[in-house]
Amino acid sequence: MGPAPLRNTGFTGRDDLLGMVRTGLVGEPWRPLILYGLGGVGKTQLAVEYSHRYADEYDLVWWIAAEDRSQATASLAALGERREWPLSLDMAQTVTTVLSRLERGGVRWLVVFDNAGAPEDLASLVPSVGGHVIVTTRDAAWLVEGRPVEVEVFARHESIELLRARGRDIGFDEADRLAEHLGDLPLALEQVAAMQSVTRTPAREYLRELEERAVRLLAAVRPGDYQATVATAFAVAAERVRAESLAAGQLLELLSCLGSEPISLALLRRAGGQVAPPLGRLLDRPDLLDEAVWLLRRYGLIKVLDGGQALHVHRLVQAIVRDTLPAPARDGAFDNARRLLTTANPGNPSEPLTWDMHAQIGPHLRPARVLEAADSAARQLVVDHAMYLNEIGDYDGSRRLSHDAWTAWRQQANPDGVRVFICLRRLVAALQALGRYAEAGTLVDEAWSGLQTHPDYGPDHPTTLEIADTQAVLHRVFGRYGEALRLDLDRVERYRRIRGDDHRDTILARNNLGASLRAVGDFRAAYDIDAALAESRGQDLGPDDQRTLLSVSNLARDLYGLGDYARALELQQSSWHAYRVRLGDRHPLVLNALRTIVLCLRKSGRVGAALEEARRLYLVSQGHVGPDHELSLAAMMTYANTLCAAGEVSRAWNVAMDAMDRYRRQFGEKNPLTLAAAANQAIILRAMGERRRARQVGERSFYILRRALGEDHPYTIAAAIGVGNDLALAHEDDIARRVLTQALRDARRVRGQHHPETLICAVNLGLLQPAEDPPAGLLAASIDQLRHVLGPEHPLVVAAVEGRPGECDIEPPPV
Repeated sequence: MGPAPLRNTGFTGRDDLLGMVRTGLVGEPWRPLILYGLGGVGKTQLAVEYSHRYADEYDLVWWIAAEDRSQATASLAALGERREWPLSLDMAQTVTTVLSRLERGGVRWLVVFDNAGAPEDLASLVPSVGGHVIVTTRDAAWLVEGRPVEVEVFARHESIELLRARGRDIGFDEADRLAEHLGDLPLALEQVAAMQSVTRTPAREYLRELEERAVRLLAAVRPGDYQATVATAFAVAAERVRAESLAAGQLLELLSCLGSEPISLALLRRAGGQVAPPLGRLLDRPDLLDEAVWLLRRYGLIKVLDGGQALHVHRLVQAIVRDTLPAPARDGAFDNARRLLTTANPGNPSEPLTWDMHAQIGPHLRPARVLEAADSAARQLVVDHAMYLNEIGDYDGSRRLSHDAWTAWRQQANPDGVRVFICLRRLVAALQALGRYAEAGTLVDEAWSGLQTHPDYGPDHPTTLEIADTQAVLHRVFGRYGEALRLDLDRVERYRRIRGDDHRDTILARNNLGASLRAVGDFRAAYDIDAALAESRGQDLGPDDQRTLLSVSNLARDLYGLGDYARALELQQSSWHAYRVRLGDRHPLVLNALRTIVLCLRKSGRVGAALEEARRLYLVSQGHVGPDHELSLAAMMTYANTLCAAGEVSRAWNVAMDAMDRYRRQFGEKNPLTLAAAANQAIILRAMGERRRARQVGERSFYILRRALGEDHPYTIAAAIGVGNDLALAHEDDIARRVLTQALRDARRVRGQHHPETLICAVNLGLLQPAEDPPAGLLAASIDQLRHVLGPEHPLVVAAVEGRPGECDIEPPPV
């Protein structure tokens, strides 16, 4: 049994409905069964009773609170964790795995989506085959999504039976009249009976109060409006609480302005100093809080959960309490709810120790109307929670929250406030994590241009510099490496002038400058920055700190770019264990580090070991961040290159084709990442003997790369070497020599005399030189140097000795 509610030992009637539920699930298991009806009509209790009554028919029963998509997503992810199915940093990928496992069959399962919201938000989370699904909802839009079973109010005899069993000294006629006033609504009947029993109010007097104090709830468009008689029942209870304790009444009002999820006493107590008395005094005093909770329980207005450590107010009670308050009191209750949540905000969402409190706060943000507030504390709470959702992998939840907040804040006073731009950064980060780069780019371009000339900001303002960092990242994503480098150089200089060399903002800006330097191919300059950062961070933060490990990984990538594969491999492997312990096997930074290890293994000649790790990287990244993410695409291309190096060219081609299609869709035809993948594809085509196609693909990528990045960029040089190989295979030796001669000249200037790719270019050129020509000595000298750099048994050295040209694939660094 999953996290389903406890069985209601006083469950009354409903035998016909339970039979209909069972028949529907068994007869049409491929369709979800929709329990539809008024709020409080007993849909949840019916599903609970079915879950327990037929528990022996299932191997797995899982209960999902489905009012909010993020909650439902988290619950499905928790099911995956409970069943020990593969998990992912991206919660959406974990849910995909869970749904696949459920739909595979082999286990008799029942999944209940309780109080489901709009089907367009949740339908993708509902398994389609393999077991039984129950959805309880007030939303009529679900009726076309499955087999509906409408849950009506109690039959009158069931209402009378419940009232007489639960209430105190209620006669048959009195029970009949009470049921009439309450509209036979099960939730109202049960709670009114409990209140009458505790307070010992004579049934006749209670009837008179209902008749005199009847209120109507505003009608809603969709079915599920609460009936006036129900409102009266709880309005009477709330008034009695206020009469006995104003502070307890204010506590109920505060709770009614939060979500319907339980709220812990620990969270409530955090707000005492921020809320005016008498409620603030009550929250500061555990004894007064306990008394208020006892009073609210007496009147059946709340439930106490988790051994007395959490409170739960039913959504029906919340609605009635809120809507019967005068406007000033209602505004005050919402203000207290927001104060509670902002005071409880632990901040620092990148620190896992804060995640439990962030998880408790999240379900209450929208009900408390925090997104509508304009004060800085409320806005900080929202941006912190959006970052928390991003940290735990709920990228879509982070996107929706930050998008809604950003949209609302731009329509309020101070639409250019600092936190509006921080919220924009959270939105952009979520879009990037989801691979929605174009949307992210449009938003950042708009913000960047506005900040530059804004009278309250300007180029030196911290907010402008933070947006500039995001802008630089997107420049690299879209292949605008020169623009990214100029932006990062400018940020470093501004931070140095404003903050000083040792400020954390300056250090972070230097770290990001290293990424832009790698993107333009200046690995030596990147190495100088990363070596200094790795040393200083190791001394200041310790060798196992996440920031130190990041600098070490960047340094290893610099060494790879410089052609020092052995040192790069040793360095990255030395920090590998600490990185995994710190962040876990599936964190994107850890996966990028694993990719560096794969590349270094392959370039060092250890192709078998590289292939094993490349396959693992490929599979993990696909399942972890999705197949279209930049990290997954890079891992896919790395796997294809490794397969080609291992001689498995057919498999390499299939993987490379998939990668190319995704690169084109995600980044466009002329993005350097797409063109680099095309150059690699040409290598695979040559290995397959597809010379004509290889030349077509390789020449196109070379010419576009040369125009986009210049002839000095490492990608262009590598692509030129491939074009030279195509020309040699076509026996166009003169043109091939000219192309390779220029490529060698560029490689020596850019990559250095002894870089392995420079030496491969020299070998390929030497293979084309007639034996009687004076430059013929180039071949022997280049093979000797390549042997010295890579070792005599390296596959490239062996190929050169045998007279076969080498290839230079392109493995872009993380952008």
